Amino acid sequence: MSEHNRIGFYYYPDDQHYTQSDLNLWLPVLQSMGASWLTLQGSPDRAIPEAFVRGLIETSIEPIIHIPCKVGSVSTETLKPILNSYARWGIRYVVVFDRPNLKSSWPSSEWGRTGLVERYIDHLLPVLRAQESAGLIPVLPPLEPGGDYWDTAFIEAAFASFARRGEQDLLRKITLGIYAYTYGKPIDWGKGGSSQWPEARPYHTPPECEDQIGFRTFDWYAEIGEKVLQRALPMIVIAGGELPSDETQSLGTDLHAEKNLAIARALASEEVPSEVKNFSFYHLASYPDHKDNHAAWHLTVDHPRPVVSMIQRLMTVEAKQAPLHEQKPLHHYVLLPPRPSPQYTQNWDVIGPFALAIQPVVGFSAREARLAETVTLFGDEQVIPKQVEDDLRSTGCKVRRFTGTASRKFLTKDGPARATDQTNLECEHRGDPNA
Repeated sequence: MSEHNRIGFYYYPDDQHYTQSDLNLWLPVLQSMGASWLTLQGSPDRAIPEAFVRGLIETSIEPIIHIPCKVGSVSTETLKPILNSYARWGIRYVVVFDRPNLKSSWPSSEWGRTGLVERYIDHLLPVLRAQESAGLIPVLPPLEPGGDYWDTAFIEAAFASFARRGEQDLLRKITLGIYAYTYGKPIDWGKGGSSQWPEARPYHTPPECEDQIGFRTFDWYAEIGEKVLQRALPMIVIAGGELPSDETQSLGTDLHAEKNLAIARALASEEVPSEVKNFSFYHLASYPDHKDNHAAWHLTVDHPRPVVSMIQRLMTVEAKQAPLHEQKPLHHYVLLPPRPSPQYTQNWDVIGPFALAIQPVVGFSAREARLAETVTLFGDEQVIPKQVEDDLRSTGCKVRRFTGTASRKFLTKDGPARATDQTNLECEHRGDPNA
């Protein structure tokens, strides 16, 4: 499978099933469906076992840890050792809290008080800072589309609160967690966002109008990001897809299989924007007596739903269509901004140790970089445009970008300058689970 595969699953809707036997049982199933992502439900009190996490990462499946606790129910001091462990094991995304725009996600005494979004940000900011401090990517927890507090209004108010508090640096690093279920609607429901459906309002969707409550929730959230923050945030889908319906199955139509296959095809194309990094179909398996067991893709490991074989066939076809991406004469290429300057010789206190450790080809040619399996970009999007990064990915390269204080000092549009702050060098991953 290609490295930019976005197909994934929500594992079990509980925080159990993390033994070595569980891993041995389900890993071949995940691999057969081409899964590159897996949402794991975690606990605020203990970490998922390291062996389970590393077993996924070593087979190129990126875990997303979701800790769906109530807002304000856990302290950052409790979370810090867990977050640090996850980061040390190679995890990038740990999502704390769930659906904060629902009354049930809050202590009963808190929901009715004024300033709900501001109080939510008060609770969330320490968690985001703890994630950042641990070396994780800060993630905003997913909202319930619609919800008791309308999600689009909630997220716009949250973005505005971050900006008002001067958290621009944090906003540059944040990823947005989302849910993307179909809710029984066509997968193109709400496509184009509010610009396409301007009559849609919080709590009111007129007849013949569409809204954000569907698979294309991300279009609406991206628009809000552009409006408030001047950019769409990267998004990870915690869970989503079409859920089985007794009504459609009784009519002889398996919409669960058909719609989820259509979603998988959309993810493999440019139909879903690049800001959406993954898609975790809900859900892989569950206990027989779990309330969501009807939605499991596997009632048992040997009893899959029809959608499983359809996804397996799709992934086989995708793999056969990508052989050109797999033959790369170079292993690793470091791409510097294409502006040769004698001052580059002054900056090997940053680039030099990296090059000595990795032993890549180092150069200035994006065309030459396309010949490498892995490409590391030194510099932000002002000096190496995002289009260059996207073009490299489209040819099958694994791409990562180094930015941060050090790289900005000598790799900016104003020209190189001597870098001395190595400790603040950051690795900004963009959609590559193995970066």
